[in-house]
Amino acid sequence: MWTRRQFLGRSCTGVAAAALGVSEAPAFQASQIQSNPEPERLSPADAARGVLERQLGKRAAEFHLRSISYSSDGHEAYQLRAQGGTVEVAGTSAVAICRGVYSYLRDRCGAMITWSGSHLDLPARLPDQEKIEVACPYRYVQYLNPCTYGYTMAFWDWSRWERELDWMALHGINMPLAMEGQEYVWQKVWASFGLSQAEIDAFGTGPAQLPWHRMGNINRFDGPLSQHWIEQHKLLQRKILDRMRSLGMKPVAPAFAGFVPQGFLRVHPEAETFTLLWLPKEFATIPRDTRTFILHPRQEELYREIGRRFIETYKQTYGEVQYYLADTFNELAVPVTEDHRYEDLEQFGKTVYSGIRAGDPNGTWVMQGWLFVFDPFWDPASVEALLRGVPDDRMLILDYSNDLTPGLRDKYAPSPWKRFHAFYGKQWANGMAHTFGGNNNVKGNLALMASEPAAVLASQEKGNLVGWSMCPEGIETNEVVYELMTDASWRQEPINLDTWIPAYCTSRYGACPPAMREAWQLLLKSAYGAHIWMTKQAWQGEPSLSPTAASVDSGEDYKKAVTLFLSCASQLGDAPLYRNDLIEFVGQAAGGFADAQLAEATQAIRGKELSTAKYHAAAALKMLDRIDALTNLRADRRLETWVGAARVNAATPDEAALLDENARRLITTWGWPELSDYASRVWSGLIRDYYAARWRVWFDHQFSGSDFSLDIWQQSWLSRPYTPSAPVPVPDLIAEAQSMMETIR
Repeated sequence: MWTRRQFLGRSCTGVAAAALGVSEAPAFQASQIQSNPEPERLSPADAARGVLERQLGKRAAEFHLRSISYSSDGHEAYQLRAQGGTVEVAGTSAVAICRGVYSYLRDRCGAMITWSGSHLDLPARLPDQEKIEVACPYRYVQYLNPCTYGYTMAFWDWSRWERELDWMALHGINMPLAMEGQEYVWQKVWASFGLSQAEIDAFGTGPAQLPWHRMGNINRFDGPLSQHWIEQHKLLQRKILDRMRSLGMKPVAPAFAGFVPQGFLRVHPEAETFTLLWLPKEFATIPRDTRTFILHPRQEELYREIGRRFIETYKQTYGEVQYYLADTFNELAVPVTEDHRYEDLEQFGKTVYSGIRAGDPNGTWVMQGWLFVFDPFWDPASVEALLRGVPDDRMLILDYSNDLTPGLRDKYAPSPWKRFHAFYGKQWANGMAHTFGGNNNVKGNLALMASEPAAVLASQEKGNLVGWSMCPEGIETNEVVYELMTDASWRQEPINLDTWIPAYCTSRYGACPPAMREAWQLLLKSAYGAHIWMTKQAWQGEPSLSPTAASVDSGEDYKKAVTLFLSCASQLGDAPLYRNDLIEFVGQAAGGFADAQLAEATQAIRGKELSTAKYHAAAALKMLDRIDALTNLRADRRLETWVGAARVNAATPDEAALLDENARRLITTWGWPELSDYASRVWSGLIRDYYAARWRVWFDHQFSGSDFSLDIWQQSWLSRPYTPSAPVPVPDLIAEAQSMMETIR
């Protein structure tokens, strides 16, 4: 398989062929790389105008926009006033202007712009607004997790990216991660060291797994990328960065974190490296050929040279950046000796930073704080040692695990920033992750999100807090969570959910009748009142005699909430965002019913009561078909949408087949058993053609007593290009939702 994929879209001519077998490459000059064409320069007002025209059409002309100067602390701010049907908005950047416009649209016009659609029923005459001035309490509103580039963004095109950048600007985000297009740069850098194209190819992964390759977790998995992919994503990244800069955003680019291809050891046999496997204790089945190689921190000269070449080439390709993400020990064992633990850690920190400084003396190292939570190795003294050698103003730590164990943290497991003394003077961003793997079950602790940011801002222990960070592993889910978290990012005080929720419903659905208020009170007590990052219902997991759900609420309070929500259909049933939420709310309630039927069926199998087992199995599978059919009413909740986005990136039919398989692997088996269904989704097609089909064949073998290999079934499903079966038609969403809720009572 590797040989078949190895030269997909490749040529053996040029730099790679010349470098084959060469141990020492010619002196590297970044100027040899084609420079990024100078993008069109827009004023903040003009850049914001473009966002409004794309989102509001002709109504954008009713907004008069201008820019204002930053205050001495460098925080974003906007001014807003509306009179006589015209809205005047001024801001420190296009992001600030857009945030001002969006706050007006939400607060005064009952409007909303989200991933799944918009509610933009604006009044004929825009309402008046007395002048207000709003300053962001943070210098940075950071957004995205490296994993988002796999679980959600792996196959995005420019059209989808443009909509996301508009969404970011309207929601006041000024520091997004910008991870696309780096493979083009790494290809140039490794070739400059004398690696062959085959060695560079062997280093990589398929597109869906790129985030974990970039963070040093895996090599040589489901790859390599075709040259067509690499070139197209170079062009895509140019567009992304040009738009980010025009909006006044501060993109976070990649940097060298210490990981090298195995071929690097051929051209530098003297280099000292450590060999690492991702999560060696937890992942017993991870293939050893996915191992990674990290340079020893004593190799500071190599760190500096690789870091310099990468950043210089990156800037030649994409233009200026200032912030660089480098994660050296993300979910990896830390290769230090216990007798020199703190000295080794300090050397690692200094050495990684030296690679960034070599390429950009004014660069800032951005690092995820997740490693400090994930691995008990990181005690306070170890964290302090790693950070000690980096200037305080040249490091930014994204501490996004502050919604990990709410209610228990202070007593048993303090927030990382508290445990590590606000990271010993370094700049840091308080934040939350919300979800793992892009699971799109209904979930989120809204009360925590409404109160925690303000509490940390007011803390005397906050140290050098400079940012608010939203780092979900996947997006396009639970839109209430992101409306709330982005609102919190622009507020100094806590948010009162008693007033915020009704205003949210009015902006989202067009009204908030009494039954809707009551529904949301119950949602706040149930699915939106607790927090567990990793979620899935039992029907989304691999079939077994003990099916288990992972922290998805479909209990009585939740079902009462959904029933009340559904009762508003006579008033709100034509509102697209109401219909979108109804599909998800009912689907989760019905999923709880399917889980209960699976539990009854498997218990009956254990008791050898096959007729009872068949009855409950049929009930579970029928309900899964109905959930699938309901979900199919949303184009953004279809497996075929995900697969289609992957396939259009291909230059050849063979590449399309590989991308099809790679896209489906990430959200099903991932790559090995420990991660199977980690990225589970409530998606039409995935439900009927994978989850339900898997349970169906498993039940058949249980009832017949014949042998069954779940692994072979799953791998066979992945190996064939996806052709969706026909979903059950749903002529009337409201009627079907009512029927499903009656069934599960």
